[in-house]
Parts: sequence; structure tokens; C-alpha cells
Amino acid sequence: MFLEKGREFMRQQAKWFILLLVVAVIATGCGSRETSDQAGAEPMQGGSTNQTEQVPQPEPKAEAQERMTIQLFYTDDQLENLIAQDKEIVFADAQEKLEAALAALQQNGENGAVSLWKNVEFTSVVLDDGDLTIDLTLPEEARFGAPGELLALESIKNTVFQFEEIKTLDILVDGEAVDSLMGHVDLEHPFTKQ
Repeated sequence: MFLEKGREFMRQQAKWFILLLVVAVIATGCGSRETSDQAGAEPMQGGSTNQTEQVPQPEPKAEAQERMTIQLFYTDDQLENLIAQDKEIVFADAQEKLEAALAALQQNGENGAVSLWKNVEFTSVVLDDGDLTIDLTLPEEARFGAPGELLALESIKNTVFQFEEIKTLDILVDGEAVDSLMGHVDLEHPFTKQ
């Protein structure tokens, strides 16, 4: 059993590494391609420099890549409120879309927005006919008091339930359906989209 968990862990790590590698290649490739494509083009008039122009470009990976702007939910440094921010993710299928969304949720947002999931390790993300099961490892530094735990749960629910295909969310800790994520707020098994 331990060997199977180790293999599953390595597969998950490999998936994350490949996903990050693809994102890095796309990011560097898009930057250099934009420079060379723009060399003979006329300058844009009246556009904002902060907006990203969406130009169809061939992707370096054999699978078709999709881009989607999603909302991620962070908190302030006092753990008082949720802060929604838009972020673009790149993915090839529904599984990668969820993994990319969760990876983005682990990074701090802009303007001091703090990730509630930064120190959490998502060990498994399984989508089965609208039912999403996320298995995670929760180290001590990822734990909050009651207000932080409530915000963390709202953050992940809001993030995954924005996807049309997700109907339920079940959160497991180290493979177990626990009563509470951090000891303060009851976990439903599963949460159902409202």
C-alpha cells in the first residue's frame, strides 16, 4: 500500500512538473514570439499597456491548449475578507484545468492578496461525472484559526464551483474524510454547488 501511495505521489509530482514546464515554455515562447511578430507590425493606437492581447498562436505541445480567465479567491493579511482576482490559466483538458486552478490558488494574488492554500499539498485531484474529490496534505504551517479555516473553505469552493462541470466537492485529508479541515469548521462530504 505504501508503495502504491509512493507511486501515485510520484505521478502527481510528475504531472505538476510537466504542467509547470509547459507553462514556463509557453510564457517564454510567447514573449519572444511577440517580439519577433511585432517587429514589422504597426504600433497599436489607444490600447492599454496592461491588457494582454489574445492572438491565436500555435502551442509547443501536441495537445490543443486552452486559455481561460478564472476568479481566484484570496484573503487580506488580517484574514478578514475574501478577495476575488482574475487569473488566466492554460490547460488541455478538464483535469488540467482543475490542477491549474488549484496551483494558481496556491500563489499569492496581486496587491497584497494572500493565498489561503499556499502551504497545502494537493496530492490528488479526481473529477468523476461532476464530482470533484481533492485529497490534500495539511502541514502545521497551513492551519488557521476558525475565521481563516472558514475563509479557506469558501475560497476553494468559490474557485472550483465556478466551473460548470463541477457539481460536488469532497475534500479529503491524507485520504481520510475528516470531520473538520483544521479543527474548527465542519466539512461536508461532499459540498454541493448552490
